[in-house]
Amino acid sequence: MPMGEVAATAPAALEVSHFARTAQGTLSEADLQKILDQPIELDLPGRVGVLPIVEAEDWRGPSPSYDRVTPGLSAFAQTLPADDGFAQVTEMMPIPSGALGMEALREIAARYKLRYLILYREHVDESRRANGIAAGYLSGVGALVLPGSTLEVDGYAEASLFDVKTGLLLFTVRERLGDERRSNVWQRERKLADMRETLATGAANALAKRTRVALEDLRTSLDADAIAAPSALESRVVGASD
Repeated sequence: MPMGEVAATAPAALEVSHFARTAQGTLSEADLQKILDQPIELDLPGRVGVLPIVEAEDWRGPSPSYDRVTPGLSAFAQTLPADDGFAQVTEMMPIPSGALGMEALREIAARYKLRYLILYREHVDESRRANGIAAGYLSGVGALVLPGSTLEVDGYAEASLFDVKTGLLLFTVRERLGDERRSNVWQRERKLADMRETLATGAANALAKRTRVALEDLRTSLDADAIAAPSALESRVVGASD
């Protein structure tokens, strides 16, 4: 058959993970090129799990710290409806951030029999500082009642779509968390925790909307790539026959 008559077909979608099954998840040059050459398959509707990524308890072990939960997780999971292509959304047990490598994500997803994961993470810095009203602390009574401390919470919540089959991160979206308020010296740690929870819960809906927009953008991009791929391949085949 002449080269110009060869039927142009789109390249096969990426079906497996090429990352090493280690904590580092290393990638050879050949496997890197395979990932870049093969298109992504978006297999929806599918079961998705929302996995909280939390700080490790300490550097000596992979156990996550349950003392600091991700307060916006439940609100975020509840705002991901099935009409976005997620046949079922389930919350998952936390694992520590980076402690076990990306392969741990695939293994825990397999236990839940999930096609996709949404990795949910909150990063928040908390601080307290004296403000001008703190001058009133010179009196003992003033230290107890005057709002001489400024409490600040600043950070972000983020969500990343993880393809369990291929080990690829398909996108990441973020929503900023930030607030400050004046306080007396009483129970500042509890007040900071309340601020963080209020901010994270309030941002969950906005983060879910960003996730839905990113998912739709991904669908549009993959559809456009699928249309363009056969045309590009056909052009190369015709060129080779000239």
